[in-house]
Amino acid sequence: MDLLGRFFLWADTAARDLGVTLSFGSLQDLLEANRSNSDSWRPLVPVFDEALGGVTPETAFVLIGRNKHGEVVTTQAGRIFDWPETSLKDEAASLRMFFADPDAAFARGDRCKITTPIAEKINGRVVFSGAVWYRRDFRGKDLASIQSRIGRAYAFTRWNSDFTIGMMADGVIAGGLAERAGYTKIERSCIELVASPLGEMRCGLGWMPSDELLADLATMMGRVAVPVIESRVAEEANH
Repeated sequence: MDLLGRFFLWADTAARDLGVTLSFGSLQDLLEANRSNSDSWRPLVPVFDEALGGVTPETAFVLIGRNKHGEVVTTQAGRIFDWPETSLKDEAASLRMFFADPDAAFARGDRCKITTPIAEKINGRVVFSGAVWYRRDFRGKDLASIQSRIGRAYAFTRWNSDFTIGMMADGVIAGGLAERAGYTKIERSCIELVASPLGEMRCGLGWMPSDELLADLATMMGRVAVPVIESRVAEEANH
């Protein structure tokens, strides 16, 4: 069995052992989960908002985790951008990566500035990983180390991505989430973002090229036993 197949089987079982059953959902499922948990989750970044960001089912995936009662307790999403002639820095500053109508966004006062030089070199097929949320009773269980890797690996199998990126609030990075999620590169406090309806944030950038994504999975698979099971996540990822 190839590396990615072995990883998906292991990761699905590891999540189940922590009380979470993972499956794929729709962008509407993600929006509904966000709205239903506004007490512990800020509004979605417009990258994943169909009305504001122009995202489609063909350019995104949504991963939903449910507990034994069928309640949504975790989420994660990914969106592919194809930037052969431009870069993360340009697409973020122009707000094209966030909004289907960047002119209207600028008129509202939205903006994004990335100061790290690496943003000019992140191009090609770039996956934005985000919409990460864990219900309070499922935090501290190390789900991030599993779910984040599933998202990156699935995006790679679906789109043959060159880079994966994530924007995380400075406080989230300070709490160690970026490291637990497996990002090999972290640029701290390098993003000033104002995006409706999310609001204003000071963020860092987590990123990794796909060769490091695969190396990370290989290292993990060298340390764990892989069960022989079937799962909806593994089955869809391998087709």
